[in-house]
Amino acid sequence: MRIRLLLGLGLATAALAACSSTSSTEGTNSLVIGAFNFTESQILAEVYAGALKAEGYDVSITASTNREVLAPALEAGEVQMVPEYLGTFTEFLNIKENGPDTAAVANGDVEATLGQGQALAEKVGLTLLTPSPAADQNAYAVRGDFAREFGLVTMSDLAALSATMDIRLGGPPECPQRPFCQPGLEGTYGMEIAEFVPLDAGGPLSKTALSQGSIDVSVIFSSDGGVSSNDFVVLVDDLALQQVDNIVPAVISTSVTPELTAILNAVSAAMTTDDLIAMNKAVDLDRRKPADVAAEFLAAKGLV
Repeated sequence: MRIRLLLGLGLATAALAACSSTSSTEGTNSLVIGAFNFTESQILAEVYAGALKAEGYDVSITASTNREVLAPALEAGEVQMVPEYLGTFTEFLNIKENGPDTAAVANGDVEATLGQGQALAEKVGLTLLTPSPAADQNAYAVRGDFAREFGLVTMSDLAALSATMDIRLGGPPECPQRPFCQPGLEGTYGMEIAEFVPLDAGGPLSKTALSQGSIDVSVIFSSDGGVSSNDFVVLVDDLALQQVDNIVPAVISTSVTPELTAILNAVSAAMTTDDLIAMNKAVDLDRRKPADVAAEFLAAKGLV
């Protein structure tokens, strides 16, 4: 469901050419951080870069279109670090190693998924550091008034409610076929979906429909900056239907040092999903610059 997942490894060759304009840095205190071309990734790159700069590192940021471009550049050492998404990157590496028909190894357990991801990363000369508590994964949201009226906190709460009232689900058109979408809600949670409304993947169509009450629950991304501004409540995935997508620094192994690891892990440890939501909102809705939002976060957390 997530656009940033896998767009085809055929882009990799063009990717290296595209990234070749960014030369490799020299010296242990020089790094290039890669970012994808969406708001959250750009904010995260600025956050990690700001913390490193405060410790005397010479850091630059290069923006790229997608993972098929950035991952080969990371493996080649043209980029030394990328703020990644644990489950998504693990599956990217899994498919690269084992082919498109391989069984998924990422799941709802952070430590188990990290173990799988680390083993795959090591094969291509990369290291995954400690995942952050902050995550941006597929999730389900309801209106705040709806959650308060029926005491909804978890997906199991909504499943129980679906036995007594009709629940209308909104999401991308492929949701009825995706194992983490309608089939997962019905199979894992025993949820009864009275109607599926094809919309988009947590985008404006879904948000508008949820706000207006034409659907009761919507697919959304857990760190979406529009969650709080729309008074949406993201329900807890208490049965771990979704694969984890905690933020995790992916670093080329030749650049890993105890000092670098300590700095990046400290940033990751200080960040929560609520922080991601607030920072995304500040950029997407309040029109602030990612670098300014990142600097404010680092100062508030005592990291600079």
